[in-house]
Amino acid sequence: MIRYRPLLAVDIAHDYFLSRGDVVFEAQADAERTALSRLYSVGDFLEVFPDDATRSVLAGYKMLFRATDTGFVVSVRLDPSASDTRPMVPPADDLNLTFVLRTADARFANYTELGPLTTGFYRFGNDSQNRTGDVNFLSRRASTFDTSRSYVAGEVFLQAAAPTFDLFLALRDTGPAATPIAADWRRIPVDTFSTTATYRTGAVVLSGNALFRALVDSPGTDLTNAAEWQAAGVLGNQYVTVADALLLMSSLFDFDISDLAVSQATVRVFTPTGTVAAIEQTFTAEQGTLGDVQMDLRPLAQGAYRVEIVDASATVLRAFPCYLAPEARSANWFGVIEIGVGAGDFALLNADGTLRSPRYVLRFLNRATRWRYIFPSAQAVGTGAEVAPVPGNDRVLVTAAPRPLTRFGTGSRLQADSPATPAVSEEILLPAPGAQLIRRESAEWFSETHVPNFTVGP
Repeated sequence: MIRYRPLLAVDIAHDYFLSRGDVVFEAQADAERTALSRLYSVGDFLEVFPDDATRSVLAGYKMLFRATDTGFVVSVRLDPSASDTRPMVPPADDLNLTFVLRTADARFANYTELGPLTTGFYRFGNDSQNRTGDVNFLSRRASTFDTSRSYVAGEVFLQAAAPTFDLFLALRDTGPAATPIAADWRRIPVDTFSTTATYRTGAVVLSGNALFRALVDSPGTDLTNAAEWQAAGVLGNQYVTVADALLLMSSLFDFDISDLAVSQATVRVFTPTGTVAAIEQTFTAEQGTLGDVQMDLRPLAQGAYRVEIVDASATVLRAFPCYLAPEARSANWFGVIEIGVGAGDFALLNADGTLRSPRYVLRFLNRATRWRYIFPSAQAVGTGAEVAPVPGNDRVLVTAAPRPLTRFGTGSRLQADSPATPAVSEEILLPAPGAQLIRRESAEWFSETHVPNFTVGP
């Protein structure tokens, strides 16, 4: 009998599609999570497929690739003579499966927070060793706060907060600074637990990156009370960031090293963990200093590398990671997922050679913007409004702080409901912005929505 079992699974999550406003997927009620899951499909924003070399490798190892609504699965044929679940063809130590990511939605960069787009190419893999909240993330762990650098709106940093991490999102361009400027950063995702709210049995709340489920109606505020609240796990809060971005290189790659002001330089290319250059080339200026140089990388295989540029005395002048993929630029690749045999929690197999069938996760953060509303004429705001006029222009209202963009989010309040008239609702909600009109302005991101005028008041 021919039998296949999952070798690995990759879930690709995007908070734009799975969150509801500030509330992340994990902190929503069961019914809402079920509804959102039914509507979710990775194919709405990404194409995922094995590259040509990987198709051949999959065939050789009797493996099958299958795209799913949540990502993809690779199954492997089992050894028919074994009583346990082990591959018929055991993967070699140098196994490398490469899966291409290509954007399928022209608005992807609008609603996805990727940080400063310095390269436009991203590499993920099961060598990340980024296990957070019992989740095996393929992205690299976000960086801690760096006092020496500037951050742009939308970048994140982390700080340890046992048993996981706190993530902070830059609301605007900020830094360098000795410590994070409180007004420029917000912890994400925000806690949903409120000591003043009333919860019903089954409600899920998020507090300090920990999830809790109410066991009774109207539970107390002590989340450690096991009679009223059940611990429901720790949030896996790691996202794709600039740490995953690599410089994309073609077979003949041009470098501009004029800023190094040297008459001679050697470019060395290493594998990520290599100590001996896979290839190197020395350049000497006929006169003056070097400007553009071209490196011939045709002898190298596709994959991740590390480049060092050294001067005549072997001093490293510049070093950076890169990814060699001649086809990537012409075929509009967004990035790649590379899977090897892995180690520890990321390993494909147990020590005895049987299947572990790990599940990996790649998670995208939704962009946060200040929501700007443009009216035909001056627009008044009511009591409890979440928007205010732009100075000098009453036709334009804007939220005070950035809000996350989500496909099924709630809009901004132009006027709040009045508790004095419970039989009548005075609440006026402006629509949540779409992802079409995004503008970077004055070190912040704005969404723009054109709306008709409204009458506010009693």
